[in-house]
Amino acid sequence: MSFALVIQPHDVLLFRDGKPFSAGTDIRARSLFPPTPFTIQGAIRARVLFSSGVSPAAYVSGKTQEAQKLQELIGTPKDSYGKLQLWGPFLANQENDRWVRYFPLPADIVRLSGSYALLQPLKKSPWQSNLPAGLQTPWLRTPERLEEVRGWISEDELGRYLGGVAPGKVYDESEFVEREHRFGIAIERARRTVRESYLYLAEFLRLKEGVAFWVDVEGISETDLGGKTGLLQLGGEARAAYYEVQQAAPDLIPTPPNPLPDRFKVVLLTPAWFSGGWQPQGGNWGQFFYGSVRLVSAIIPRYQPIGGAYVDDRRRRGAFQKPMRRFVPAGSVYFFEHDGTASWTGRPFTETPSGEGNYGQIGFGACAIGKWNYA
Repeated sequence: MSFALVIQPHDVLLFRDGKPFSAGTDIRARSLFPPTPFTIQGAIRARVLFSSGVSPAAYVSGKTQEAQKLQELIGTPKDSYGKLQLWGPFLANQENDRWVRYFPLPADIVRLSGSYALLQPLKKSPWQSNLPAGLQTPWLRTPERLEEVRGWISEDELGRYLGGVAPGKVYDESEFVEREHRFGIAIERARRTVRESYLYLAEFLRLKEGVAFWVDVEGISETDLGGKTGLLQLGGEARAAYYEVQQAAPDLIPTPPNPLPDRFKVVLLTPAWFSGGWQPQGGNWGQFFYGSVRLVSAIIPRYQPIGGAYVDDRRRRGAFQKPMRRFVPAGSVYFFEHDGTASWTGRPFTETPSGEGNYGQIGFGACAIGKWNYA
């Protein structure tokens, strides 16, 4: 069964970034926006656990029949996600009684004289560069100055972009969320007084009216969640959020053409992790495509550090924090071409570190595929 889940917060939210925040040494906690798939899968799996009636201890031990069924459904606390399959999260805004989804702006979009244009790889660079062998420079033939731009585009604009048309409008983050800073200070519990030098500043997120997170869900049913609507805990401090099942989940983006065009680009809609940093070890793209393809160019913004915390009892007794890993951020664009016939395997555009649950299963590496031509 597949459906979409719309999650709207009841309060401000806190999604910690990858920087340390220890009492007495760090004074500012920043928030990520949007949350990573780690956060959303944790909220959904916790909701299913609480709705099942199985105690957390029984779920971890897996000794009862009910606990074993639950582990088959949502996986174990250690390194699996069971039957659960997620795609997202994305932003959604309620407009004229319908949900419109928004995606991080692809990195090959630039601002040019008040409008937007697309960078394309050069056929052959007329200069020498330190790019990896075989990669070409992204380019736009114009005498005017280009400006880097960040933001979001709607699902309609994304569809046109995949067809090779630059978007007409880019939305700023401030149209969806406000960043709200709050001061706090640690307390001496025994004396009920403040602790000197423990002042801190936390950055919370307040979503605008009608804005929500959207995630596609497979492998569980709305009954497993406890109903079509309900509450779940989301992000730092377990803030309350309201969820609603959307039964009719229209296609987010155009289905990738099959076979793929001779020149096609992969756009990341959520972050991805690769064994070779920005690409698979040794440039092994064959795991994502049928047929032989070659990478021509790539536009990748600065890496996004993502960590987290283990939830199983064994690891929480010691170093419970997950390793901080560098992810390729959403919006990154990879340009490919092929000379024969190639098609997408349908696999999320990400790899998974050894010892971790499948990243692609919980929403990392969500991607869209479009076409391109040389500049």
